[in-house]
Amino acid sequence: MTTITDNPSWLAQGWRGELTLREKLFFGFLFLIIAWVGVSVILQLIDPAIGVLDFGILTVAVFGLLLGWLAVYISVWLQELLWHPFKSFRKQFGQHFNQLTSWQQCILYFSVFFLLLYAVIMVMKVVF
Repeated sequence: MTTITDNPSWLAQGWRGELTLREKLFFGFLFLIIAWVGVSVILQLIDPAIGVLDFGILTVAVFGLLLGWLAVYISVWLQELLWHPFKSFRKQFGQHFNQLTSWQQCILYFSVFFLLLYAVIMVMKVVF
């Protein structure tokens, strides 16, 4: 007979160890929507005379994060839907990345970092 003390993970029975990418993106998107709505309530508690312009200006960043998260979610969903090898590649990426030497990992890491930085700078150039 198994007792509760024999099984240290009795609290976690029935739960998976980690969320899938789709679940992580969904919960992140849901969190941003709740944060976007919650900012208005918090601002009205701080200043009851807050206007629509103040609410709009102060929530632009949250709304931008919301749209960015939605774009990432849709792009991952479309890539997995339209290009099936992407799903298997994404699941095995950690294994392939760990097979690289340390200098190859550094080159890949800094290449992605600087390309993303360059993309942000180009977006800022277009906006301003």
